[in-house]
Amino acid sequence: MRLISWISAAVLAASFGVTAHAQMIGGLTVSPATVKAGEPVTVTANVDVVGGNYCGFAVFYGDGKNVESYSDVSHPTPFVSTHVYDKPGTYTLSMGGRHVQSRPNCGGGDKFATVTVTEGAKSAAPVAAAPAKAAVAAAPAAGVCAAPWKLSGKVNAKTGAYACVAKAKTALPDPKPQCPGDLTYFENAKKGQFGCRP
Repeated sequence: MRLISWISAAVLAASFGVTAHAQMIGGLTVSPATVKAGEPVTVTANVDVVGGNYCGFAVFYGDGKNVESYSDVSHPTPFVSTHVYDKPGTYTLSMGGRHVQSRPNCGGGDKFATVTVTEGAKSAAPVAAAPAKAAVAAAPAAGVCAAPWKLSGKVNAKTGAYACVAKAKTALPDPKPQCPGDLTYFENAKKGQFGCRP
């Protein structure tokens, strides 16, 4: 009976503590306020600590994506995040109290900020880069593997990926080959392999 009374008192005290030490949604800012599509913005969310410091919140970026966080003694605000918008337009960001990791909602009304995303120069760069990539991919063929290494299969005509093989523990080429486009160099001296792959 004494245990139940103690638990009830603790729960009651905790409830009153949360009410007495409310934290309020402080503010939301985005910088820069105008950005090109594909470039990052910095979003800063603040909580005004009235008494204690213990509440959760969420930031909504206005494009269907959001992030949750919380404020407490070991995790104080401001909470800073970066976000990238893929398409041009005007986006309204918002911050509101949410129950996050057993922390109660931060109090107060939602806060808002606006960012304008303009057309980026993204479309011109990949078109110019694509032919160069194809040319680089087509370049390695016959002489891609220097003796004693031999080409394993064929060079991938689309990506330029390839693999060279030799006896296990054969000395790897020096300098290492440069991989075309988005390919990554790999090597495995124990198995006698190296090349470029996606």
